[in-house]
Amino acid sequence: MKTFQEKEKKLYELLNKLKNFDPSIIETKGQLEIDDLKIHKNQLEIEKNNLEEKYQSLASELDKANKKIEELESGKKKDNQKQIEFNQKIDELNQETEYLIEEIDKWQM
Repeated sequence: MKTFQEKEKKLYELLNKLKNFDPSIIETKGQLEIDDLKIHKNQLEIEKNNLEEKYQSLASELDKANKKIEELESGKKKDNQKQIEFNQKIDELNQETEYLIEEIDKWQM
């Protein structure tokens, strides 16, 4: 157990430290930390706004690209349908031509 004199000595040391203690130092440091946090917060908000703008721009570009893809796919479907119809007409003409050739052959005999 500590003696009374040791406790008294430590108490006086603490009192001397308290006399020399300047609370404005803590307030100043605290204020500096708060100011630094405010600056950092502002920087983060600026970066956030920039990222949101970029996101909106990219989302808009994506929408445009998707619309263009839909248009191209629609055009491709129409082209395929036209190709099918064209092939059918060619087949019909080939059949008609064959029939006419057969008829000509019959008349020539």
